[in-house]
Amino acid sequence: MRARLALKHCGAHYELREVLLKDKPMQMLQVSSKGTVPVLVLTTANRDSTKNGAVAKYRVIDESIDVMRWAMKENPARHVQNANAWLATDTMSKTEIEELIQENDFEFKQHLDKYKYSDRHPEHPQDHYLHLAMPFLSKLESKLSSSPYLSGSQFRFPDAAILPFIRQFSMVKPKQFASLELPHLQQWLTQALQGDLFNSIMDKQALWNPETTERVHSFVK
Repeated sequence: MRARLALKHCGAHYELREVLLKDKPMQMLQVSSKGTVPVLVLTTANRDSTKNGAVAKYRVIDESIDVMRWAMKENPARHVQNANAWLATDTMSKTEIEELIQENDFEFKQHLDKYKYSDRHPEHPQDHYLHLAMPFLSKLESKLSSSPYLSGSQFRFPDAAILPFIRQFSMVKPKQFASLELPHLQQWLTQALQGDLFNSIMDKQALWNPETTERVHSFVK
């Protein structure tokens, strides 16, 4: 989700291939053995001096945060103004943003997974994982108490990088999430989910069929 947010906001020429993770296409596993999404495959046609023809070379990016960084910094079709705006910071330094995203991706994500799938982790009750997640949620609440978004007055890179995880967390037990003393975080989440950017990436797509080209959806901004 955060990869698509970045691709959409920054502008990209790409084909979206929707796959079912319970039945992963061999073509996907051939380019990324991790078997997770997203997978961004970049192709370039290079002249091979030993052969009389063009040889396709591939670069694979299979971490969503790295897809975001590519969209903002390396994507040749990017909208430079939009990409630069996402990298601007008003209230946090670039180092603080990176540290916050690292905490989200590694520490908080572990608590989120156990809270969401608590039946797979019966060594503790579900509320135990909520308790473990609260320090990070409280940190976000504190940052959002002084500005509507994490790095200032606009929805930017850190907001997009963290939004999908907070959305997941809120959907585990919505009433419980709404009852937490996190008014600024809850407002931030509501605003982001109602925004045009988020809603622009939420249309359901038909599953990609490797045998045809009918279900490859091309997006150009």
